[in-house]
Amino acid sequence: MSKFKLSLLLVILSAISIPTLAGEAVVKRVPAGAVAFHFAGDLTYVPGPPELVGYMAFIEGVDGPLFAGEPSKDTAYFTLRITSGMPRPISMPIEPDPELDVSVLPPGMQFTVFFNSSPGPREWNDPDTFSEGVPIAVFEESALLSNSGSSASSNAFSSRLIDSMSIDFNGQRVDFKKMMPNGVTITNFGNGARFRPYNNTVGSSFGATAIAIGGNLRD
Repeated sequence: MSKFKLSLLLVILSAISIPTLAGEAVVKRVPAGAVAFHFAGDLTYVPGPPELVGYMAFIEGVDGPLFAGEPSKDTAYFTLRITSGMPRPISMPIEPDPELDVSVLPPGMQFTVFFNSSPGPREWNDPDTFSEGVPIAVFEESALLSNSGSSASSNAFSSRLIDSMSIDFNGQRVDFKKMMPNGVTITNFGNGARFRPYNNTVGSSFGATAIAIGGNLRD
């Protein structure tokens, strides 16, 4: 091997190893069927068009803390928000139990994950405060099954990842395309729709878990 080729090889190897020497680790792919992330959220029905916002407390493989202080919506580095219009639900009446509301939301709704390196006060009834920062992932939902009673609700749906951008966080490279390239299946459980007198809204709060999908949801 000539001195020129050897020098060129050493330069290439040095360039490749720089991120490792600097202590930057790339977060690996979440195994299929494993929990990808957990989040808390709130869905507001009225007034105005429906809005859904939330914040993440856990992302598989990402070193914490995920909060800039005591865990809360105001200190969370990672938030999410529905960023497309919600389709009109298809009601599935069950006549023997009219108090149970079952419906399906057609596919196509999207939600975006945001990263804010300097989180600040957020208000549940001001969705814009949850979408401040950098959008780092966009998911498009499949059909969503909604079950809601007078005191509880649960939903289930799958979402494919349609866009992502990598960021550096706590000495790690976080990229949803590498972590969960095929998307996630989300289940959530919360209270039933109710009137909240403190801000004159009707809505439902919930906790949710996203499970990594092993294969492509839709090509």
